[in-house]
Amino acid sequence: MGLSVLTNIAKATIISETKSVVTKNKHSFTRQARKLGQPQRWRIKLSTAPLPYQQAMAMYAQLASLDGVYGKDSLPCPLPQIGSALSVKNRVARAVGANNVDAIVLAKEAGDAIGVGDFIQFSGHKKVYQVTLFNRESGEVQFYPKLKSAVGASEQIKVGKDVEFYVYSQDSDTEISITAARPVPVNIELVEVTQ
Repeated sequence: MGLSVLTNIAKATIISETKSVVTKNKHSFTRQARKLGQPQRWRIKLSTAPLPYQQAMAMYAQLASLDGVYGKDSLPCPLPQIGSALSVKNRVARAVGANNVDAIVLAKEAGDAIGVGDFIQFSGHKKVYQVTLFNRESGEVQFYPKLKSAVGASEQIKVGKDVEFYVYSQDSDTEISITAARPVPVNIELVEVTQ
């Protein structure tokens, strides 16, 4: 069952996080230096709508069975899609480190196919990227972070609910804080597995 139990999401927050690197200078002072783009991961905080006691306990049991930081699973993108694309492919191969692709929109509904802020994922890749620019005339899609794996020509670009974050639980502990007399939300924090 895994993360499929995370339904009825009332609030979702996705944060881009880069790891800090400790550097030392010749005077033995240390400082935190941020390396933007490398390595980058998404931190996801979710809250369900208030659930009755029995449903909340069932969800906690499923979350505890993920084995905390040791278990990894896929989470469908919890945020709504901004664009209207239903099917998108990459036009030209791109190497590791690129921050754009040329997209071919195969099917869409009304409006812009891909919205700035949408999350995308390339078929066969676990890493998720966020769109920073979409040029509807040329089909260019710019995104963050830079590609962690090469992308082939004609490779499918997943959008909307087809995007799946490959995540693990932030903690090894599953804390249960429920009052049996009233419905309560279930909260969970997940972190993307760095590629």
